[in-house]
Amino acid sequence: MDVLVNNLALLGYLPPLLLMAVALLAAINLLPSAHLTFQIGRLIGIGSFLLLLGIGIVVFTSGPIVSPLIGAGEIGLVARFDALSVVMSWLVIVLGTLLIQFSRNYLDGDPRQKVFFLRLYLTIGTVLLMVSAGNLWQLVLAWIGTSLALHELLVFYPERSRAIRAAHKKFIVARIGDICLIIAAVLLVWDFGTTDIGMIRAAAASALSTGVIPTGAAIAAILIVITAALKSAMFPFHGWLLEVMETPTPVSALLHAGLLNAGTFLVVRFGELVFLSTPALILLIVIGGFTAIFASSAMITQSSVKVSLAYSSAAHMAFMLMLCGFGAHTVAIMHLIAHSCYKAHAFLSSGSIIEYVRNTGIQKLDKVPNPLQLLVNIVLAIAIFLTVATALGIDVTKRPAETAMITIFMIAVAYLIVKGTTGQAPLYVASRTIGMATLVTIAFFILEVVAEAVFGSAVAVYPPLNPPAFAMVIASVIAFALVMILSIYLPILKDRPSWRTFYVHLKNGFYANTLFDRFIDTFRLAR
Repeated sequence: MDVLVNNLALLGYLPPLLLMAVALLAAINLLPSAHLTFQIGRLIGIGSFLLLLGIGIVVFTSGPIVSPLIGAGEIGLVARFDALSVVMSWLVIVLGTLLIQFSRNYLDGDPRQKVFFLRLYLTIGTVLLMVSAGNLWQLVLAWIGTSLALHELLVFYPERSRAIRAAHKKFIVARIGDICLIIAAVLLVWDFGTTDIGMIRAAAASALSTGVIPTGAAIAAILIVITAALKSAMFPFHGWLLEVMETPTPVSALLHAGLLNAGTFLVVRFGELVFLSTPALILLIVIGGFTAIFASSAMITQSSVKVSLAYSSAAHMAFMLMLCGFGAHTVAIMHLIAHSCYKAHAFLSSGSIIEYVRNTGIQKLDKVPNPLQLLVNIVLAIAIFLTVATALGIDVTKRPAETAMITIFMIAVAYLIVKGTTGQAPLYVASRTIGMATLVTIAFFILEVVAEAVFGSAVAVYPPLNPPAFAMVIASVIAFALVMILSIYLPILKDRPSWRTFYVHLKNGFYANTLFDRFIDTFRLAR
């Protein structure tokens, strides 16, 4: 019976293989028209969702399933379907099918529409292979394949020089990440003697419990974090993300709603391994925390809708990685799912943003609260969180990292309340704001509980924190609190010369992208 169930995992290869087969047939002109290519791709997308839904039902009722090795010895491909890979597969195929449908109208009349479809199918197929990877061979090959397939989408319009330049920059960053991942894979095989991801996670968990941590595995954890940071466009390698906006909108949606998430997925998939290395956890917190603050601040200085969305994506990716540094992997995945759906909608509807703003206006915080009012709002936010947590039976002090994460969300809720109650706000506005803050808090705790129940043992959570990691967690909470206070009192700072100078530097991303451009140009001249 177990063999039969595990063989069911082989059916998980059908969606990516069928999409790739259609791409191949379109490439050799056996599919004569873009319309036929679209129709077959959409049909595969719908059928794949139903298939993956069935596999998911088996997984959630019977436990994880792992396919037999397609190969020999340790060399070959293995599909692994557990709660994490099932949910990620559902997300990929749903968003992919929606993008296929959207691309039909968006590129209608484009003479190269069929080429776009085949590149899109290849990209979706490789992402499906990546999230369902059961061993290092499939993971590394699919990781690299996903990047190469995306590159072909980014350069879809070869006459758009800025997009081509951004794609080349992304190509360089991606290759560095690929090298890090390959070295990490070699180190893991060297220390644990297997390429199977499930066995590697079990060995890492055992090493964590005994305290005997292999040096190679600890280094591999750091390399995996670096790979994830490069994939997710963390500072200072975020510049290419801001410049790929000349690509077709479906590509932007696929990138921001899908492929940037690969970094978070990689860290969560190897959660037990990352927990072995304190430097890896600290790196996640530092890179993620700084980029989240930087990107979310730079976002509000931009006049371009798509560039603002790009900074927003970088900020969300960074926050997810910081959550991974805390050990809040289940919350990071729920954030990933919510962000993917939101960002896909944001890009596909970006053309209507200007009209929306023209009709509704932009909300501004022109007045600042007095210290007593600020203190009252903070106390109110704390009261809301503690009341909701107590009502749901959640102990917010059980795990220090979880407490820190909740504190950061509480800071965000406090800021929401401040914006809605500062100045001469009407009673209905203040009450609606407090009500919304309460609903957000309830949703947060419910999603956290549901996420832990859904993912279970498929995701490692909250490692024991040693003093250096704990100090970094505390520092990140303080940093977010300071940023909130700065944001609240920004109206009285905006006219000062020092702030105007800082604003210019922030709008230009502290010139990290310019320095990267100069480095590339210098390298090309040296050749």
